Amino acid sequence: MKRHLLTLAFTIVSILTYGQSIKDLDFLIGTWDIVETIYPGTDKEYQELGVRTCSYYLDDSFIKCESTTIDQRNQRQRTYAYYINYDKKQDVYRATNFANDFPLHGQFEWYLDKENKEIKAITPINVIPDRFFRATIDYNNPEKLVWNGWRSVFKKDKEWVQVFNDVTTKKK
Repeated sequence: MKRHLLTLAFTIVSILTYGQSIKDLDFLIGTWDIVETIYPGTDKEYQELGVRTCSYYLDDSFIKCESTTIDQRNQRQRTYAYYINYDKKQDVYRATNFANDFPLHGQFEWYLDKENKEIKAITPINVIPDRFFRATIDYNNPEKLVWNGWRSVFKKDKEWVQVFNDVTTKKK
């Protein structure tokens, strides 16, 4: 009984001390159909279709999102995953992603904007030394999340270039 009361007290203190928690990303949980457009609006544009499943992981301290998509040009399968947790000390969500077709691991800081129902993501540690990435996840519609990502090569590019538009629809 004492242990349960101590756990409850710690949880309440954590909620009161920190404004956010991993549970604030609960809208990600579920199974989603994916329509991902790579290089939208360019002559390189193509689509990948697939499924993403997001669930709590490691005693609900992380969210794990695993995706499998099929490249519509050549029917090749691609798999990738995001592992997301909340860093209380830095007051930021940390997302690490892996893909079977890309040897490097992406590391992002996610900032939750509850008022505009959007996550803003940046790469504080660059996966590719001369490139930077940023993204948004719009969750205004809990049944349809829109992920957009951009990159910039600061030695060459003057502007950000959109590299993907990922529209996910929650499966019933």
